[in-house]
Amino acid sequence: MNLTSRSEIFYSSKLITCIRPSRTGWSNASSLAASSGSVDIVRYLLDQKADVNIGDNGGWTPLHIAGMFTFSSAGWEEIARELLGAGADVNRANDKGLTPLHYAASKSRIGKLLISRGADINARDKANQTPLHRAATTGSVGFVSLLLKPPEGSPKTRVNTADRVGNTPLHLAMESAHAEAACLLIEAGADRERENLDGEMPEDVEGVRGQEQKRARAYVIDRCGKR
Repeated sequence: MNLTSRSEIFYSSKLITCIRPSRTGWSNASSLAASSGSVDIVRYLLDQKADVNIGDNGGWTPLHIAGMFTFSSAGWEEIARELLGAGADVNRANDKGLTPLHYAASKSRIGKLLISRGADINARDKANQTPLHRAATTGSVGFVSLLLKPPEGSPKTRVNTADRVGNTPLHLAMESAHAEAACLLIEAGADRERENLDGEMPEDVEGVRGQEQKRARAYVIDRCGKR
């Protein structure tokens, strides 16, 4: 079994343990984990009047878990749709302040679904990071683009929000040498001269260093000009 499969089964167990009828309970819920990402199991539990917003000890709801794994199986996206249809709270935060949209920050399809159902694109976790911070860190160009151009009627994404150490999404994109994502942020109005708590501007962070970092900086200057 590969790592992804192991991870899916582990989180499927958490999902199914979370989705349990509020009155009767499911003592054998974890035994259903082998059916990782099973839409049919989720539908069955929902038919039994499961509480879709109940969390585990870390505050993880089923929607958080579905948001994590939509990249590996179409079933997880369908599970997310089922949960939302049953009243799952799209903005419910876990104990770290992370919403399902934070966890979907490298998965454009599920992100679009969550945003269409009212997900707060500017939600901040306990590190004061928004979904855009996480998308910039992963270099997910599709998700960055989605956040920068949300559906009509959605709030405008704040591109210069700083986390608790002063890093904006642009800092994090440059730190990880994600040049394309960095350019999208700059073109959307990201402040290239904003300093973090270490006094570093985004294009000056050391990040991954080496040739990869140099190429990223060169690409940004070539496309966006010097700051």
